[in-house]
Amino acid sequence: MLLVIDNLLPEYELAGLRTLCLSHHQLRQFMDGSGLFSWLPTQDLSSTARSAHSTKSQAIVQHYLNQHLLPRVEQFTGSHAGAEWWCNTNNDLDWHIDKDEAEYQRTGCFQLPLLSTVFYPYVSCAGGELLIADNPPVMPGSCGDLPDFRSVISIPPVINRLVLFSAGLIHRINPFDGERYSVAVNIWANRPSVISCQEN
Repeated sequence: MLLVIDNLLPEYELAGLRTLCLSHHQLRQFMDGSGLFSWLPTQDLSSTARSAHSTKSQAIVQHYLNQHLLPRVEQFTGSHAGAEWWCNTNNDLDWHIDKDEAEYQRTGCFQLPLLSTVFYPYVSCAGGELLIADNPPVMPGSCGDLPDFRSVISIPPVINRLVLFSAGLIHRINPFDGERYSVAVNIWANRPSVISCQEN
């Protein structure tokens, strides 16, 4: 499944998510690994939130989730425990799938979210497309390397664009020149392991 939704937010709400991305970029200067990934419980109220971000930044994300993202994704996810979130601020990402990183490092097997999402609060770049491979989705619990693929779907980064895609799809950020901010949120049935290793 792949869905692109443009003009998701009212214009006046974009600035808060831009500021969130800049704050995340500052945290990257001092932190790595699990500290950069935040967790917000959604339906599992026994789970606790975890984030290195300020209370103000966490409130911005909570509003984005409750008012905009979760109403759009629940038709695809059903029940869920929470949302893992982070920002990509002018950084590159090679081919990967969204997964429980600690579980993969421990066992070599893929524990996957229910759904992956990317939102663009600010873009001023050439390139930087989200490339999604045509691979059959990696199945939860499967082990090993990423599967081969022959073609990709290219989705340009556009301000106020939300991209939703199925778990288990290989994707990356195409190289770019300029500025590209995105807020990534994975919706999980169960909270992923707390990782203490460096981010891949």
